[in-house]
Formats: sequence, structure tokens, C-alpha cells
Amino acid sequence: MRSAELWKSRFFRWWRKTNSGSGQAAKKFTPNLTLNRNHGWTSLELLLVNNTSMTVWVEEALVTLIDLDTSWQTAIPTGRAKLTVRQNIRAGESLELSLAQTIYEAGGRPQGGYSCLISSNVWYRVGDEWFHKILGTFQVKMTGLQPRSLQRLRWYDNRIRARYRQS
Repeated sequence: MRSAELWKSRFFRWWRKTNSGSGQAAKKFTPNLTLNRNHGWTSLELLLVNNTSMTVWVEEALVTLIDLDTSWQTAIPTGRAKLTVRQNIRAGESLELSLAQTIYEAGGRPQGGYSCLISSNVWYRVGDEWFHKILGTFQVKMTGLQPRSLQRLRWYDNRIRARYRQS
């Protein structure tokens, strides 16, 4: 009787590990950058969509600015910023996080209009496994904390991939 219960508990632990599907779930978790216009307000957001059947833990997003073009900053631009998320996203739900402040701080708090290319990495956990996704490169134009435009630059991503293939 006791050995049957022990065998059953070991079997279910093994079955849960092998059927967790975290690799498939990692493919169904999609981060993206969006520009939302609502009632006269414009916001630049990191959209995290969980299309899996499991809860996903999102740790952080690292934002890197490339080719920052600005005329006047009030601080030294670092070109990198970390957005700490540390939040669960349930199955079938999504989370939107504003990136305007993060980009503004990484750009050295520019006054007036500025533009840059943005590359982002998102670190997350599905079950016991850690993953990270690299978003494509986007060009953003902003004035202070207010985003004006967002455009995906596929040609830039293709050029970078071609360089890595050659070397």
C-alpha cells in the first residue's frame, strides 16, 4: 500500500516535469513595442502577451539606445536602461508597460525633439526555465516624454544578421 503511493507520487512528479511544455510556452510568449493613441494622449509601451497555458514570470527588460540624435541634454546619456518588471502574467493575459520614462532617462533627459533606434531584450521564466527574447530594432521620435512616432526597422536587423553570418 505504502509503496504504491510512493510509486504514484514519483510517477506524477516525473510526468509533470516531462510534460511541462515550457519550451513550447516560451514560443507563445511575445513581447512587442507599441505606440498607443488614446483621447489625445500618446504612449510608447512594451506589450507583453502571454498566449500560453501557463503563468509567465517577467523579470526585466533591457533597453539599448543606438544613434541617439538630440541637441540638448540635461544629463550624460547612458544609452542603456533596465526596466524592472518582476510580475506574473497569467495564461491568456497581457501586460503593458510604459517605456517613455526609461528612454528619456537613458537618453540623458533631452529637452526638445530627439530620435534614436531602440533594441530591447526581455528576460522571463516559464516553469523552472529561464528565457529571453530580443525584440526587433525600432526607430522612435520623441519630444521630452511624449513619443511622436514609432517605426520597425527590418532592414537594420537584416544588415546586422548579415554581418554576423560573414564573420
